[in-house]
Amino acid sequence: MFREYAKALFKRVDTRQLMQFKPPTLPPRIYTKQINIDNKHYGAFCQEVAWPDAATMHPLYLQMLSLPLQMQCLLDKKSPFPLLGLIHAANRVEVLEECDLSETFECRVRFSDVRPHSRGWEVDVSLDAFQQGRCVYKAISSYLVKVKAVHVAPRASVQDTTETCVESPRNLLAEFDVTADTGRRYAKISGDYNPIHLFGLSAKAFGFKRPIAHGMWTLARALSFVPVSEGQHISDVVCRFRRPVMLPCSINIYQMCRDEDRSILEITSSDDQQVHLDAEVSTL
Repeated sequence: MFREYAKALFKRVDTRQLMQFKPPTLPPRIYTKQINIDNKHYGAFCQEVAWPDAATMHPLYLQMLSLPLQMQCLLDKKSPFPLLGLIHAANRVEVLEECDLSETFECRVRFSDVRPHSRGWEVDVSLDAFQQGRCVYKAISSYLVKVKAVHVAPRASVQDTTETCVESPRNLLAEFDVTADTGRRYAKISGDYNPIHLFGLSAKAFGFKRPIAHGMWTLARALSFVPVSEGQHISDVVCRFRRPVMLPCSINIYQMCRDEDRSILEITSSDDQQVHLDAEVSTL
């Protein structure tokens, strides 16, 4: 996706739309692509995120493959948003049916919503994936566009997914070191060469003291440790990214509020002082 990032450097941002009170107009175009899974590539992804069962599809893999389409969507000439500087704020995935890795996916990506945020606008880019004419997979990536303008929503109280889990024991699923080259390794697999993930100097150019891990890498790694009963699969993931994972560092993955088909995940710093993300995960 070097071409897309090169285009992003010269993309004109419609400041007028971003500064007005009403939400910006979203381009209606749908970007489509036929995707066939490359087994070697999928194996490399599974190894990177420690996914234990390469015979089944990781719930984030297809969304990762759709990133070039998402970038084309964000680079649409009628899109008022910048590409560089966007913050991946939230993620939602629905696996409607077990996906056949040997079958072609028809992926469709489009803008689906935009809403005021206390720091600007939050915009949704949605993915629908089809196999043999049936929608088998849905995903939404929510991005924060930081703008100082009169339109912004008041700062909402922070809703912590784990608030209802106060009395629930925290089960430590994993603790491990995240190495300094994590962003570069994941970029080779995902194609996401956003400068904030690569090197210290490139990250500093965008306001980060150190490079940060891809949010999708962090969430994908966490999902790999979720216990799933035999015959079931992860069917729904709702995630909110809280704080970036600065590289290098150590992180903990906790599970709470676990019942038969639902649990809460939380990724924290090694000292448990910072929450990097929390996610509600359902199985079917």
